[in-house]
Amino acid sequence: MANSKTTGGSKRAGVSIGKPPKHKPLKNEVAGKSAGRFKEATAGRNALRHDDYKVGRAKPPKHTQFRKGESGNKAGRPKGSKNLSTLIMEAAHGQVTATIDGKQRKISKVQATTMQLATKAAAGDPKAMLKFLDWVDEIEARAAAARPSQYPVSPVDIEVIKAVHDRLWKYSPDPFAQ
Repeated sequence: MANSKTTGGSKRAGVSIGKPPKHKPLKNEVAGKSAGRFKEATAGRNALRHDDYKVGRAKPPKHTQFRKGESGNKAGRPKGSKNLSTLIMEAAHGQVTATIDGKQRKISKVQATTMQLATKAAAGDPKAMLKFLDWVDEIEARAAAARPSQYPVSPVDIEVIKAVHDRLWKYSPDPFAQ
């Protein structure tokens, strides 16, 4: 332990205890001035600075935050531009001229495509038959699910009806007795 230096303190188990090491000035400290005096000295220069706002997790610096009325994505999607589903639906509902029963008629592309699929299925094309019947089945299932039943009765309603029936049956005269 001849190589270890001590600074006027006692020595315990090879650890020297003495004066604390000098620290570097913090960001908001100037060497020889306390943090409070530094704030006072720079208050005039940084009038826009918020001393009570602490930067940290989920608190970015104020100068990097968006200003009021400023968008986050300035070069984003321009107003009036359409997405893919809108473009497809517009194309599907576009008009096309078709000859039906010898007459020229304007119908939508979806209607023309459906008629062609139905015609192919009727002619015996197995792929067209499968696709067409699958669509018909799906559409009928949706329609049946959307249609309300004639007498909508839930399981809770059935329990109430049974309870009322049992209660009234106790007090009714015996229909078979004479």
